[in-house]
Amino acid sequence: MRTLKTASLCALLALSAFAIHSLQAEEDAAEPAAEVSLKIADYDAIVELVESHRGKVVVMDTWSTWCEPCVREFPGLVKLHQEHGPEKLACISVSFDYDGVGEPEEFEADVLAFLQKQQATFDNVLAAEEADVMYAKMKLPSIPAVFIYNADGKLVKRFDGEFSYTDDVAPLVAELLAE
Repeated sequence: MRTLKTASLCALLALSAFAIHSLQAEEDAAEPAAEVSLKIADYDAIVELVESHRGKVVVMDTWSTWCEPCVREFPGLVKLHQEHGPEKLACISVSFDYDGVGEPEEFEADVLAFLQKQQATFDNVLAAEEADVMYAKMKLPSIPAVFIYNADGKLVKRFDGEFSYTDDVAPLVAELLAE
């Protein structure tokens, strides 16, 4: 009799554990994972994208998959987005991979694969104009470069050359978010 009660109790516990696990799996499946997307846009559309986030601090990172310092610092942009969320902070990445040879769409798969690997679930743009044109329009000597805008849409700081998200970008973003 005692063995039957113990066996029944074990079976009940096992069923309960299974039910809880099943419910958790359903909840996890109900929450859609944020998707990584990429759009191709020209300089004017990129300016409009930054302006569309007025009311938030904006961090715009210009980069390329072939740029080693860009690739090294890119996870810092992802971390900022994860830490501060989209309510007060807008993160934008602008890829300069298109070099004017062929069409921008030919670079889309490689750029998107990199962004997916990084889990970059914010605004991602592949510049539709060749990199040299983008350098001139943005008055950049090279990439990587990060532009920080305050909630009023004013450019507060541009980091280019040697910088890091940890030491340079994140502290300024934290300061602007605290205002």
